[in-house]
Amino acid sequence: MIALRALGLVIAASLLASAPAQAAQIGGRVSHPSSPEAAAGLLVQAIGIDASEQTILRETRTDPDGRYDFDDLPAPAAYLVRARYGEIVFPGGSAVFRPGEPVSPQTIDFEIFDTSSDASRLRLKSLQWVIARSAGVWRVQQSAVVENPDSRVVVVEPDAAPALRVALAPGHGDVEGVFGRLPEGVVIRDGVAEIRGPVLPGAEGFSLQLAYDLETRETSLDTVIALPDAVEELAVYVQDFGIDVDAGGLHPARPTREQDVIYQSFLGFELPAGGRLPFRVSALPPATELPQLALALGAALLAGALLFFVARPLAIAGRGAGARAGDVAEESPAKAALESALADLEHDFETGKLSPDDRDRLREDLRREALAALFRERMPLEAAGASGSEPAAPARACDCGRVAGAADRFCAGCGKAL
Repeated sequence: MIALRALGLVIAASLLASAPAQAAQIGGRVSHPSSPEAAAGLLVQAIGIDASEQTILRETRTDPDGRYDFDDLPAPAAYLVRARYGEIVFPGGSAVFRPGEPVSPQTIDFEIFDTSSDASRLRLKSLQWVIARSAGVWRVQQSAVVENPDSRVVVVEPDAAPALRVALAPGHGDVEGVFGRLPEGVVIRDGVAEIRGPVLPGAEGFSLQLAYDLETRETSLDTVIALPDAVEELAVYVQDFGIDVDAGGLHPARPTREQDVIYQSFLGFELPAGGRLPFRVSALPPATELPQLALALGAALLAGALLFFVARPLAIAGRGAGARAGDVAEESPAKAALESALADLEHDFETGKLSPDDRDRLREDLRREALAALFRERMPLEAAGASGSEPAAPARACDCGRVAGAADRFCAGCGKAL
């Protein structure tokens, strides 16, 4: 019922309460990989939820070939199909009938399996931690995926050792699963989530999702990721609100973004059973405002360095006044000096030496100095380009006595070609 309600909430926006009711059909076949006769006479359920979140339940039984059919299902609605074989309920799949769309028959085929208590081949395929800071406390979400390579459903008895174990963070609070309850076959004991099944065959035979708060309100987090059983892939994501993370032996990965929140990422692969990975998260110290005198002195030093790097190549260019504009280096010295000064400024800000307001004020000062230096830099270059390094052509006199310009091809007085 809980999984069905989740599906209904996801599509609630598309299932309109005012949509007219229609008849829908779901059919398919239930099969057994080694015993075809086992699929006959099984109880099959179609559990649905309509736009007003009212639950719909229909039941039928498979025929001798394992086929089933549901006619006249209310629509629009969302449905889950499942079958009971022995003591296990096997999920089949889902079907959604949306308003305004043709109500076409849906086919859902799925398998059932025998059970086994042998958990030796189960593998903890992936383990994920998501750590966030919320309402002054640390919130941890853990998820795990168990792979079952066999063709039997693994179920471990309560008095036997668990199939697999997932350790929680030390000092954890109340543990919740999806919709506030633990999944079937999971028991929390001594800070460990014990998985007892049923674990279905396949790469995702069992999925575990847990969430809890840590009983500490410190802005730093010092915890341990314990691994009672081997893990093929471990991923840890930490909400980045200005933090420094010591992930021990885990490898840093590219940060990820989820719903406009950035997380630092750390990965580990083929981790053996019994491992203990220290994991520390500490907030970066807040940026402290420097005294006004120190700010003024820093701005003067940066501006002086900028002017030095700009003025020196200009002085060299001034001694060679005949140089053309095309002979100047491609990159402007003023631009290069500005980029260097801005990089130093950003470094001071990131390391907490400058506050955001101080950084913005100094950036504007640097930009103004750079623009002024760039203007002074270009003036002699443009003058040199305008005058040129070659002497101007002499003026010429026509036979009629009129003096022609250097660029004239005909005399303006008599029209004679020059």
